Amino acid sequence: MDEQKQPGSAQNTNRWSLVAVIALVVVVLAVRTAWKGDSPTTETAQKLIWVQVLHGDGSIRDFDLNTDQETLGPALVEGGVVEDNQDGCGLSIRTADGETADGSRQEWWRITKNGELVSTGADAVLIADGDRFELAFQVGYGRS
Repeated sequence: MDEQKQPGSAQNTNRWSLVAVIALVVVVLAVRTAWKGDSPTTETAQKLIWVQVLHGDGSIRDFDLNTDQETLGPALVEGGVVEDNQDGCGLSIRTADGETADGSRQEWWRITKNGELVSTGADAVLIADGDRFELAFQVGYGRS
């Protein structure tokens, strides 16, 4: 006699377990793919970035940098835009295009990337071909 499948039988339980495992694998792969697509990547290939330095006197100087660096700090040093002033946290931009900010007078360099304020040090800013940066001389730590 053919045995009819009863709800809750071992065969049905195994089938549902298999379906659940397959569904879980599909969800994990979809999330992983979406996460990889949204995560920032660096390009080790040659890239062109533009840097504009806005001086304290209002003058502006533009730099076109061809670089294979992955982050902004080394690209700025390599391109001669800033001096290589390393501190315990990495590059500290004190001098840009020959103008030195005096910390005792609350002078500093603000960095923007593609029009957005950068909230990390230059060494942590990933760069990609076509990025535009601005280094703007600032006075007063309460401003940005």
